[in-house]
Amino acid sequence: MNLGPLLDQALLAVLVLLRLASALSVMPIYGYRGLPLTVKLGLSVFMAFLLLPAVHLPPNYLTAQKGFLDFLALAIPEIVVGLLVGMVAGFIFYGAELAGEFLGLQMGFSIVTVLDPMTEGQVSIIGQMQYLFATLIFLSFNGHIYLLEGLQLTFQAVPLGGVHFSSGLLTIFLKLSGELFVAALKIAAPVTAALFLSEVALGIIARTVPQMNIFLVSLPLKIGVGLLGLALSLPMFAYVLQILWQRFQVDWRHFITLLGQ
Repeated sequence: MNLGPLLDQALLAVLVLLRLASALSVMPIYGYRGLPLTVKLGLSVFMAFLLLPAVHLPPNYLTAQKGFLDFLALAIPEIVVGLLVGMVAGFIFYGAELAGEFLGLQMGFSIVTVLDPMTEGQVSIIGQMQYLFATLIFLSFNGHIYLLEGLQLTFQAVPLGGVHFSSGLLTIFLKLSGELFVAALKIAAPVTAALFLSEVALGIIARTVPQMNIFLVSLPLKIGVGLLGLALSLPMFAYVLQILWQRFQVDWRHFITLLGQ
């Protein structure tokens, strides 16, 4: 009995599953640590089952390479591709969280931290709130579906065993990392302006009414102005996030394409 084709299909399924599972483990929404592991694994297996007929191994791979180290040489790049694609997809969310961290520092909430379920680290409560807002807005324009389409694109742009790490890939990775900070500044700009004006007003009051304890007044005032600014700027936050995501889609696709060139 010739088991070669059967083993080829088993190896193919494992490699596809490794790429999908590693990407979904760090991708926004799907990588949420509160999501049960069985759900993530089930989604990975289901997507691998759907994509398997369209994916192929390099010709005669099983007959040419039989060792375990040869398998690792093909499996590790697939895991790296999945991690890179998933991590880059979350940059825009990290920008929203960074904007919240900056606003929380200005509002005096830097001492109030919560556990981030994605990174298992301590983050500002405003940063976590901005991250959740970004997630809800992202879901409203079907961004979660686009993420799955991006994973399907990886198997067209980067065949199994065909990943290449070029200098152009590093360039666009650094570009997307830099745009993370630009996105944070754009998202935080309206509330930052309101807090700056409140600081100016407090400075004027401190000079004109020296009897007032300005430090006692400033903390609740900045918190109130900050929360009001966050509420009023929410439509602008959604608009800016949608524009950033539309621009990010092009760069993300370009990044995926460069992985196979």
